[in-house]
Amino acid sequence: MGNKSVNSIESKILIMDNSKKLYIIRHAKAETIPGINDFDRALTSEGIQHAKQVAEKLAAKVTLNENSVVISSPANRALQTARVFLDVMGSPSFDIQIEESIYECTYKHLLSVINTIPDHIDHVLLFGHNPTLTDLVEFLTRKSAYLRTSSFAEIKLDTGFTFQMLSGNCADLVQIID
Repeated sequence: MGNKSVNSIESKILIMDNSKKLYIIRHAKAETIPGINDFDRALTSEGIQHAKQVAEKLAAKVTLNENSVVISSPANRALQTARVFLDVMGSPSFDIQIEESIYECTYKHLLSVINTIPDHIDHVLLFGHNPTLTDLVEFLTRKSAYLRTSSFAEIKLDTGFTFQMLSGNCADLVQIID
């Protein structure tokens, strides 16, 4: 009987956990063709396949809705990766907010973009580039991390925190999926 009450308490704790989540996603593997501008590089077929596999794992964790936002670098490979993820997640027409300033920015600038996200948002999917994304994960969580192509870091904000309050060492690195 003691186990029954423990399970009941654990269920209530899980239901009450309404912490906000940030999914930091590095773009998939992109082509390297002489003469092609870095900004315009497209995903390789291998990169697309790997992105689909990782996106399936994210789809099992989160469903996009009115309390979600998707932000992407304007670089072709980041936008293509965002579209692959949204397709796999069953939300191909979900609005992608293109943030021009996050291509080749610092993690502090990226944090300033995140800090503008309204309080009602519970889930953020952020598509971008290394080393900025890895630096951001390490700053927010104080955990060593590395994001490979197509991988994502699941970041849980401390209880009661909003994206506007997000700063260094106030979030937990739940896991990195690649």
